[in-house]
Amino acid sequence: MKRHQIVMIVCGGLMAAMCVAAGWLLLRAVSVKNDAAEERNMNYEDLQHIYRAKVFPSDANINRVREDQKVLEGWLVTASNLLHKGDLVIDKKTPAGFKQVLQESVRDLSAHPGAVNGRIVGPNSYFGFDRYLGQSDSLPEQEHVDRLTLQLAVIEKICTELYAANIMELRTVTREMFDGGDTAQAMDTGSTTRRRRRRDDEGSDRQQAPSAALANAGEYFSKQRFSFEFVTRPSAFIEVLNRLSALDLFVVVAEVELRKTSDTLTARQTAGGKDARSGRTDADAVAVDPASLTHIQRIVTDPELEPPVNVKLEIDVYSFEGV
Repeated sequence: MKRHQIVMIVCGGLMAAMCVAAGWLLLRAVSVKNDAAEERNMNYEDLQHIYRAKVFPSDANINRVREDQKVLEGWLVTASNLLHKGDLVIDKKTPAGFKQVLQESVRDLSAHPGAVNGRIVGPNSYFGFDRYLGQSDSLPEQEHVDRLTLQLAVIEKICTELYAANIMELRTVTREMFDGGDTAQAMDTGSTTRRRRRRDDEGSDRQQAPSAALANAGEYFSKQRFSFEFVTRPSAFIEVLNRLSALDLFVVVAEVELRKTSDTLTARQTAGGKDARSGRTDADAVAVDPASLTHIQRIVTDPELEPPVNVKLEIDVYSFEGV
């Protein structure tokens, strides 16, 4: 075989080897490209699935929120029913019809037996409605009748509880005036006025309380102030508070004033002072053997002998319109 043929064969073999190597590299590159394209497509599909899916909340969280929503709605219904349990249902009345009902109610409330000439209230007691009873023959404005009827119902309900607690005397009843009455006489009297004015002065530079704002806006609740002055035994006063707290009507005792009608110790000291001013001395006084005194005479204080107290009870009655 000639030399040039050998050279050609060798070159052809090298060329074939190079072609095989190049083909293998090309096939590998195509395979890598296909794998990369497939991975890219898979990542793209995953990304599209994420874009199309609900990112948050998950189905489990949604179900949990729905269950909590049902529980909360049930609680709100129960709370609303409890708040409205004490709502007073009143009938629509004309001004003349209201005055007739007012006269009958005042007559019934005044007829309860008590310590004032056999009655629990004195004569000419109009339970806060002096503007429409007594010497006055005025009728309320039609726009005020519903609220006046509601106030009358509240006063009747609270007076019933006071009577049931066996108070001795009901002296005055005042209501929140909104119908052009004497507002100074209505609720801001005596020391209560001074305390309230002092609190207002202290809080004049502060922002209005949220509850007051809501009451003014009438969004969620409103309240009316009533005041009752009566004479009772301390034990009966506790009974009054217990009865008010048990009312279905949403009643809050805002302020209480208590004053003794008499003091046994003060009376004894006063009597001793009179004896001293009369010129009698201890030597002139007849010695009294303590053993000869009765149990009642020797006792200093006794719940059974505790003197009555004058009570001024200011009450806020709430109504819930937006709950």
